[in-house]
Amino acid sequence: MCPLTLGNPSGEVPGEFTQLLKFLASRPQPAVVHYAAEGSRVELSGRVLANWATKLIGLFSEEPGLSPGDPVVLDMAVHWKAAAAALAVGAMGAELTLGPAGEEEPALVITDRPGGWVTGTALGQAELAAVSHGMLDSSFAEAGGDPLPAWVVDVSAEVRQQPDQLMVPLPTVPLPPMPEQEAAAAGPLLVTDWQAHSVPQMLGTWAAGGVVVLFDAEPGGEVWQQMRRNEGLSGGPGGAGTTPDETD
Repeated sequence: MCPLTLGNPSGEVPGEFTQLLKFLASRPQPAVVHYAAEGSRVELSGRVLANWATKLIGLFSEEPGLSPGDPVVLDMAVHWKAAAAALAVGAMGAELTLGPAGEEEPALVITDRPGGWVTGTALGQAELAAVSHGMLDSSFAEAGGDPLPAWVVDVSAEVRQQPDQLMVPLPTVPLPPMPEQEAAAAGPLLVTDWQAHSVPQMLGTWAAGGVVVLFDAEPGGEVWQQMRRNEGLSGGPGGAGTTPDETD
């Protein structure tokens, strides 16, 4: 299978978050492909990814009242909702850290495992937003059977109520730098675990017209091999990125 790309007919690469959101919103082609351990595959177009990010921006601006410069911890599996949350937080000008929390107390923690944060001490005075993994989940409890305290933001229950258009002004935030050779390739980016460079690479891949493949399982085995065949990927399981497989 040949790797899919978003493409950018104008040749103009977005340089900041609002431009990237507009670019993604104009694209019906795939932007994110997510594989779970059991082999399920979810594909989101640029348009759908931008819509989720827009709704999350609306939610995070209301519930936690997130502001530019606020520290945010993203403590989630390698999942397409985590990618949408990273895009939303970056567009709002907040400072994103891939969990666990660092030395600075966060203003918001976004997590798919809220139990540890509720019972632990690392949360401090931060707001907590719980995210379930399903596309159509009506609440975190409905998806996993675990009720949330009333003070926790239930993203699955509240995000769909948000408008499809931005209702708050966004700051002008440049995209983080990405190695030129990677951005120019505009090929699939494979992420198997979150690393410090993962979010800049994702953003740069989308800006260059590429597709991000998220693999939320241990590399190896039949699901891994099937993913590589499906997406036209080669290279090792390091998670930083791959190049198209010339033998497929």
